[in-house]
Amino acid sequence: MPPTLLCVHPHPDDESIACGGVLARAAAAGARTVVVTCTGGEEGENLAGIDLGGESLAEHRRRELADALDVLGVEGRYRLGYRDSGMAGEAANDHPASFHRADLDEAAGALAVIVRRERPDVVVSDDAQGTYGHPDHVKAHHVTARAVALAADPHADLAAAPFAVPKRYVHTLSRSRARQVHRALLAAGLASPFGDGAEPAFGTDDAAVGTRVDVRPWLGRKRAAMAAHASQIGPDSFFLNTPQEVFATLFGTEEFVRQGVSPTDDAEDDLFDGVTAVR
Repeated sequence: MPPTLLCVHPHPDDESIACGGVLARAAAAGARTVVVTCTGGEEGENLAGIDLGGESLAEHRRRELADALDVLGVEGRYRLGYRDSGMAGEAANDHPASFHRADLDEAAGALAVIVRRERPDVVVSDDAQGTYGHPDHVKAHHVTARAVALAADPHADLAAAPFAVPKRYVHTLSRSRARQVHRALLAAGLASPFGDGAEPAFGTDDAAVGTRVDVRPWLGRKRAAMAAHASQIGPDSFFLNTPQEVFATLFGTEEFVRQGVSPTDDAEDDLFDGVTAVR
């Protein structure tokens, strides 16, 4: 059987921004790719002002997600069904259906059933800080960690046979990459998400990042998948409004921290290293 990559993301569009390259890379090499989306993105804004045709934003984003996953070649598609919690401190955090308020074991149990069904070689999610502190990104990390543990537990009362995930990662941005992105955008005369002043302190310590995957050959697919989320990532967004060479600097490498393994002892350039070679 081909290897399987399963990525867990809080909202539609997170999969394309964070892991679009590795998803396209794995699919092109014959691996099975699976994306679990935790919420409908209800608290997003129609940043591009596009005509929703009478749909709610969540309905429209569901179709955008399907289009993006088509571009990336993603086979397995699941929704956990929670509501977008909004940014930290917003009233939507307290909505009874929000992902932020979801019972951890309940949400993790639903994800663990998917893990047991798909039996992935690799699972990827957000880190414990949720990259930038968004409640849904933080929750996605904790739900994924708990789900992987539950999936392996023979005493957990879940559908399907227990399964221990061989490798789990969190996606990240190293401090050096954040600075590289900042410099490249400013040099191109473009706005940086880190402002126009001093270099950012944002990012994960480089010494903690053990896995860096070159996804430059799949940048066309990643960019097209991001563009499919037109309500969230308009043509004037820094994600897309960059020359190709700057885009390659921004997104040509995707970085990950493998959980439970020292990055200095296990530097990798492929999420499937040590499982099944995907080249």
